[in-house]
Amino acid sequence: MVLFTWFKFSICGGLILFTGYHFSKYGDIICEKTSISRGLMGFIFLSFATTLPEVVTSASSIVVVNSPDLAVGNAFGSVIINLMYIALLDFLQGKGPLLYNVSMSNILYGGLGIVALAITGFSIFLRSEFLAPLGIFNFGFESLILIILYFIGVRIIFRYEKNSYLTEKVKSPKDKKYENISLEKAIIGFCLCFGGIFFLGIWLSTLGDEIVKVMNWSEAIVGTFFLALATSLPELIVSLSSLKFAIDMAIGNILGANFLDIMIIPICDLFFRRGELLSFVSIKNILTLMLGIILTSIVIIGLICRSRKSFLRLGWDAIGMIFAFIIGGYFIIFFAK
Repeated sequence: MVLFTWFKFSICGGLILFTGYHFSKYGDIICEKTSISRGLMGFIFLSFATTLPEVVTSASSIVVVNSPDLAVGNAFGSVIINLMYIALLDFLQGKGPLLYNVSMSNILYGGLGIVALAITGFSIFLRSEFLAPLGIFNFGFESLILIILYFIGVRIIFRYEKNSYLTEKVKSPKDKKYENISLEKAIIGFCLCFGGIFFLGIWLSTLGDEIVKVMNWSEAIVGTFFLALATSLPELIVSLSSLKFAIDMAIGNILGANFLDIMIIPICDLFFRRGELLSFVSIKNILTLMLGIILTSIVIIGLICRSRKSFLRLGWDAIGMIFAFIIGGYFIIFFAK
């Protein structure tokens, strides 16, 4: 039983790897033939497909298991895991610090993620101190704020990318790598891969839950670590595939997925009818949110400093992220007992 579950998990991972490669390739083709930047492609379109497993898993934790901590733990843990993929990508690409070659527009993406994380953390703390309702019709005010933030953020990003595109178009013409592939074919292939990632990601999240049960692992750590790791694998695979085509698309996918992961809160809040969702989650989740803010801040610092220095094939920003993850992870596990 255990071996068969792991076998299914491996098969699913392999299929996502194959689909993710072509998903990234078609995304790169669309970017070449339109005004969509590769960073925007990763942040909006690729991340939307790769985040769906987290949405399904967290919503299921509310509807089926009725566990708010498991739902938010999966969402918050996915943010941490996704950010650590940047350090892994830095090591795997082996061409010096990864963030040195990444567009400055990713600072905007990371900044929006920090704002979303901070709003969520502040709301959890506020609800632990005040017993009065902080919402309407069992829907928290922070959920409404996060929804508004998402639409404002997307609007800001599209305007920024449009201005950047016009500037770059004047400076230099686009490189043509896919002249023999039509835009229509690329869009069809992209949509098919999108559907594939969607269904495979859902299957992967259910297999992750199945592994937790057959291995008898503690539920206290499951949401933040293993379920988050299982549901975040599509982000890793698509980002790895994106490295072959554009680093901006890989980093944009990760930061976009993180922004969308926090938007899981309003979705779960909508399904959770016992009250306002964040009133029922442990204040210990703030530790995960703070670690997410720290890791994202290190990414932004790396994008601004753009250092060429590296150690053991890793940029110093990636090394800083690893140390922060180890220390932060220790405290998360220690207080989760």
